[in-house]
Amino acid sequence: MTVTNQFFIWFYYGLGGLGGWFLFLLLALAAVIWLLYDSSTRRLPATGWKIAVVIIALLILPAILYRFTVDPLDPASISEPLFPFSEPIFYLGLLAGVLPPVLAIGYFVTYQGLKGCPQGHIYEARLGQCPECARRNAPPVVVAPPVYNPPPVQQPVVREPAAPMAPPKPKAQAWLVSGDGHNYQLNLGETTIGRSSSNDIQLSGDTTISRQHIKIQEQNGHFKLVDIAAKNNTRVNGHIVRQPVLLEQDDDIQLGDTTHLRLVTTRR
Repeated sequence: MTVTNQFFIWFYYGLGGLGGWFLFLLLALAAVIWLLYDSSTRRLPATGWKIAVVIIALLILPAILYRFTVDPLDPASISEPLFPFSEPIFYLGLLAGVLPPVLAIGYFVTYQGLKGCPQGHIYEARLGQCPECARRNAPPVVVAPPVYNPPPVQQPVVREPAAPMAPPKPKAQAWLVSGDGHNYQLNLGETTIGRSSSNDIQLSGDTTISRQHIKIQEQNGHFKLVDIAAKNNTRVNGHIVRQPVLLEQDDDIQLGDTTHLRLVTTRR
């Protein structure tokens, strides 16, 4: 008897008569349960993965039916409808036990480090919250209308037209995340940071930060930090910044004595 025939018989009637198919069934069930649980816990819209792993796991059902309807010691079993298909059913059972764990591994690699929000957006779990939802739920900025004092009738004043407001700067897919969970999105091109309200990002809670402290320059998805204050109180990963520094994912940026910001980008 060849090894293939021995494995064929073991698959249907091994393990004390139960059948080796039972081990393949356990593998398939473990992969299905884990994938459904993980995608539900992290709110991931992995519908295709879930449907595929369930359908493939169900391919083991013909092997189970064959095991309990065909008896190799009973000549009458030859007349059973499933008997001529014993070999195709055998291979389907093997696929049903092996492919679900493979799909579970592929799902894990695809969605590693990601989460989903109730609105269906996928984002990196280390951000702590969905950037798209945070942007949409941010309170609108209310601009107070300018106060107009009409001039005296005897001294008419011709007012010049107000200068048009500067268009908003386009945003980059990168954020500075503070220790208390605040996210500050960087601009494409240049982002200025300091205590002054004239900066793109204002950090007014730390008096050791200069009015115009640093600027971060973006070019082709790369970010470079330039120290404007030049007082040796800007550090990247603990090192004092004395010249422009190219930033990497998760770099720690210290401004002043106590303010720490972490760079997070969607670029891999």
